[in-house]
Amino acid sequence: MVRVLLMIGMLAATITPAAADEPGGTVTPCATRDICISVHEPGSTSSGNPGGKGETVSGKCYWQNKEIACWDDELGWFSGSTGCYYLLTSPKPPADNRAWGGRDPATGEIYQVSCRDGSTEASGPQFFAAAPAGPPPSDNVVTLRREALANLHLAPPAMHAAPTGDAVVGAPLWLWYDRSPASVGPLSATAKGNVISVTATAQVRQVSWDMDDGHTVSCDGAGTPYRADLGRTESPDCRYVYRSSSAHRADGKLYLVATAIWRVTATRSDNNTSISFDYPVPAASPLPLRVAEVQLLN
Repeated sequence: MVRVLLMIGMLAATITPAAADEPGGTVTPCATRDICISVHEPGSTSSGNPGGKGETVSGKCYWQNKEIACWDDELGWFSGSTGCYYLLTSPKPPADNRAWGGRDPATGEIYQVSCRDGSTEASGPQFFAAAPAGPPPSDNVVTLRREALANLHLAPPAMHAAPTGDAVVGAPLWLWYDRSPASVGPLSATAKGNVISVTATAQVRQVSWDMDDGHTVSCDGAGTPYRADLGRTESPDCRYVYRSSSAHRADGKLYLVATAIWRVTATRSDNNTSISFDYPVPAASPLPLRVAEVQLLN
């Protein structure tokens, strides 16, 4: 099928083909174009070089004799018949959004259309009663990992330091934060693609405390909560001793920040291969602490 459209304007942008694993290149609006010619051979299995403006050959996508990515994480999937990428808008825009053109949202979907030079369709959000023709999107493992990580909902540390009141120079300070599955793990979440899924598991392996005096403390976990009956004993697993007061600070306080270091493992469903990495989650806000120096009188 050959389409010849006469339009006003001319596109001067040069399009760089995008790689499937690393989306790139430049996609320009094609609302202004001079002469657009599209040649599409659906279902072609030719092993030769592609010809014409747009074509899909042996699972690969071509436009203007150049191979381009059939799927782009930001743009959606490519249609060789129009020279455009189509990305489903999710969630659906509200019913009063002008992209619906007064239609009932139940009758179709809104797709973000991004067209290349020489395409036969205008760019921008458009209504489709059925999914535009094109190959189904492939699964991007990196994107699924990010989605699975976001689905874990890792909670920032809710910090505590004791004994309560002012800390004292030379006295042991207990450090801990509220313990829950969301703040220490283990947690698990899955992101599903079109063909495969990625499952992320996570657990806190270390907590780093910035004591705001130039020193940090590394603890193996969330720490042990202090009790009044423990007096001036030391914490068994997370503690610190200040060597100078906070009197030199403008407001007389130090500001502590705990960062939980999560060990995350992401596993894909098709071949069970996995990758592990550390993911830091800092406290939402600092913990103010006044450090006093006790003077002994003879």
